[in-house]
Amino acid sequence: MTAPKTTSAFPPFTVGIVLYPGVDILDVAGPHEVFAFFNGDVIGRTIQVATVAATTDPIQTSGVLKVVAQYDYCAAPHIDMLFVPGSGDGLQDAIGDKALLDFLTDRAGKATYVVSVCTGGLLLASAGLLDGYRATTHWAFVECLKLFPKVTVVNGCPRWIRDGNRITGAGISSSIDESLFMVQTIVADMAGGPDAAAKAQLAAQQAQLSIQYNPDPPFPGGDPCSVDYDVFEPVNAGMVEFRAAVDKAIEARLHPAASPYRATVEA
Repeated sequence: MTAPKTTSAFPPFTVGIVLYPGVDILDVAGPHEVFAFFNGDVIGRTIQVATVAATTDPIQTSGVLKVVAQYDYCAAPHIDMLFVPGSGDGLQDAIGDKALLDFLTDRAGKATYVVSVCTGGLLLASAGLLDGYRATTHWAFVECLKLFPKVTVVNGCPRWIRDGNRITGAGISSSIDESLFMVQTIVADMAGGPDAAAKAQLAAQQAQLSIQYNPDPPFPGGDPCSVDYDVFEPVNAGMVEFRAAVDKAIEARLHPAASPYRATVEA
């Protein structure tokens, strides 16, 4: 199926999805599909999705797939919505990746929206981009996000949180819900007029229909707020080792002189 296209005298509205080693593929693919089917006619601009990384060489994701960014950091176009996905094994190194964090800081200062999903919120926090904001992340890494003293981590299990132009999403699958919310947000903010809210809802519903997103999981629940303990505990236990490694990476980022992990990150 081909996504709708539109033309405009204005520059495109660019969604910049940042890639890095170990990135989670659903965190990338979900938003990519939603924004590919976002018809920009309602805001009078084309919608462009751009993937950006340190290199345009193939990047190993958290699984067996590899992805190739369209642009490296230097060649990336202006980004209106900076979107930072989460990752698996690459997260520890990404937390201390100076080139990545510098790119996020630079582009966040020029973007209309700064968005993350899953553990991508830890990268925004590591770059100082969530200081003074309310935020969330994957449920298993909420305590990791709390290590950043200037970030206010919300209670409960929200799918996403908006605080100003910062929008942070929960775990992997929430990338689709959050992206549909962002379609609605962009139109509401940019369409103008007394019917902006109605236009925003319609645009999001049309994108949702285009990807036939009508989730009907075989079991209710999917976060710690909605499952029984016997479901939660084994999954949580399986996260302990990885979470400890992420904690060490964050401590190295916050207190580099005191952390032996610094040598590993910079090697």
